[in-house]
Amino acid sequence: MTPPPGESPSLFSLAFRCAATRLVVLLILAVTPAAACHRNPGIPAVPDVPAAAVDPRDVRCVERPEGCVLCDARGAPPPLLEPDEPPSSLCDPKDSGNCVDFCSRLAPECATPWSRGPTCLLASEEEFRREVFRRDTADRPEFFLQGRVLDEAGRRLDGASIRVSYQGTAIDDELSGKDGAFRIRLRTTANPYTLRISHPGRATEIAEVKIDSRSSAAPRIFHLGVENSLRGRVVDGVGAPVAQVEVRALRSAEDQIEVASARSGDDGQFVLLGLEARKYTLMASKFGWLPNSTRTTATPPPASGSRVIMRLVRTGVIRGAVVDDDGDGTPNAIVVAMLSGGFGVANSPIVWTTDAEGKFEQDRFVPGTYYLWARHGDQLVYPPEKIELADGHLDVDVKLRLSHKGARVRGRVETAAGLPLDPEARAVLVGRSPLAFPRKAVGEIDRSGGFTISGVLPGRYEFSVRIGPRILPMISGLREVEVPIEDGAAVDLSESAVVRPRPDE
Repeated sequence: MTPPPGESPSLFSLAFRCAATRLVVLLILAVTPAAACHRNPGIPAVPDVPAAAVDPRDVRCVERPEGCVLCDARGAPPPLLEPDEPPSSLCDPKDSGNCVDFCSRLAPECATPWSRGPTCLLASEEEFRREVFRRDTADRPEFFLQGRVLDEAGRRLDGASIRVSYQGTAIDDELSGKDGAFRIRLRTTANPYTLRISHPGRATEIAEVKIDSRSSAAPRIFHLGVENSLRGRVVDGVGAPVAQVEVRALRSAEDQIEVASARSGDDGQFVLLGLEARKYTLMASKFGWLPNSTRTTATPPPASGSRVIMRLVRTGVIRGAVVDDDGDGTPNAIVVAMLSGGFGVANSPIVWTTDAEGKFEQDRFVPGTYYLWARHGDQLVYPPEKIELADGHLDVDVKLRLSHKGARVRGRVETAAGLPLDPEARAVLVGRSPLAFPRKAVGEIDRSGGFTISGVLPGRYEFSVRIGPRILPMISGLREVEVPIEDGAAVDLSESAVVRPRPDE
């Protein structure tokens, strides 16, 4: 996917990877632990240098499902963090325990709840992608796309719905007038727009339209034929109906624009309308069930007696709440699930966050034994909760209590021959205990070389100094740190870590 000239190269390479399934996103973030983040008070309120220079009027941010905030700014460095790169973070100057972690190197104050100026945090990822597109094309020449919607006999269709999308992001919506005509103002782009034109009783048309300096201003004609339909039923493994399943019809599995959608009823049945007489890919999905797809052909209504059967398989669901010592729900707490025996690369932790009431739910877990952690600020669940997911018992409800205050590990970093330390260097603890929180603990290093890593669970940790994913060679100092089991313990390293200023290649 190639972005238009002059647009941020990160926008579409990143934003549309974000539209992948929630599980894939979480697993990727788990392999990249630095991005699985939210409100970590262990990192002081010192933004990265590029973030501090960002014009808040030019930056757009959105909170990801896993809790961290993703930002994009015109002319800024690539927003994605490198593998194992510690996250950017900002804390409320009046409350050091109220912090926001970022999935990107950009950490603007306008994306924090305590900011007094205009916010740059958008309500949804769809709105985020749309606003980034509008910002990055604001200086492009305008073009009026004119068209007319007709039926197969050439009669004008009043009230036809026209949705304009750019690489999967909805940009504008319009209705045709009594004469079937419509007029939409668009910016010129290097890649084509996608038009979805629909009308009750008519087959939905999906068309690509190129808008550039060579585009003709003449109206474009779109003919909508008589609709075809697809009837079907969603069932489980034993043939019982599954209700409230979302079924979407796409021209192909790779398409981003759906032609039609419907939900199954209590009897599992669904009807998809507005289709052409052609093959479609049907995608069925519901929380707590593994998604499924099939390829089938739409038929005219009189011949629509043949039905497609879509079978879904139950998946494990973990739901519950994170509460404090008083039993009150804790919003925006990190929840982590790890499959027992999965402390290697092949089985990465799954990370998500609680809602405003401290509740959470996540699906697509395979049967097995899981350990659950939760964290909010420096309060953690310890030891982790152990749960079982098995056939016939795939839905588990659990309450996680934040009862353990994490330890603080303090120390100092120096460089050989007194050379300056890279400002992007971070002190990092990697847990070696199976009961340690399955995520790196990271601390900023100040100008004097001092650091503090907060919210650390008991156990043995490997200590290193890193610049992004690269480890600085250590000449002397402790390479392992033991954190005692006492609540809120303070661990002061007995000797400074002396490192070479250049990382290993």
